[in-house]
Amino acid sequence: MDGPAFDPTGAIRFDLRRGAASDASDRRLLVVPAAAIDALERTHPEAVASLGSEIGRGCGSNVAARLGGADKVRGAGLEAVLSQLAGELAIAGVGAVHIERWGRAMVCVVGGPSVANETFLSALLGSALGAAAGREVACAPIGREGGAHHFFVGSDRATERARALAIQGKTMPEIVAELQRGTS
Repeated sequence: MDGPAFDPTGAIRFDLRRGAASDASDRRLLVVPAAAIDALERTHPEAVASLGSEIGRGCGSNVAARLGGADKVRGAGLEAVLSQLAGELAIAGVGAVHIERWGRAMVCVVGGPSVANETFLSALLGSALGAAAGREVACAPIGREGGAHHFFVGSDRATERARALAIQGKTMPEIVAELQRGTS
């Protein structure tokens, strides 16, 4: 690995006297049960993506700050960035996150997510990756295997096509192959 390993020390700080929680950048946090997001989905489904985006943006911003900014993130090795991002998302309680490379394609895998809503997870992952790298990134759900959710990572156009192929019933390998061939 060509960068620092994720160090969770100080990632979340609790000030019991003030009744406050904050992250390493002193941004206030609110620790909520995952069931609250499920309830939000039932009552205000349009708000779920927005909430996912905000959580992801915070995690990605922490990675960018830790690695010295978006330019340094883009210049760092993929493994170093992913180690930091996976750590931030684990601290946030998202689940166990890792990236799979399928040729030129990148697939983000979330194992054992605390919130299984794919709209929430897509928005969260895209915002986390985008905030870390300082550029727009989109994610689209392309399948589940066991307890893991798989998301294609790419441009808006590519992820929309991936989403459409998934809705058509294509498997994850079929989706990735079609997108890489450019036949879709």
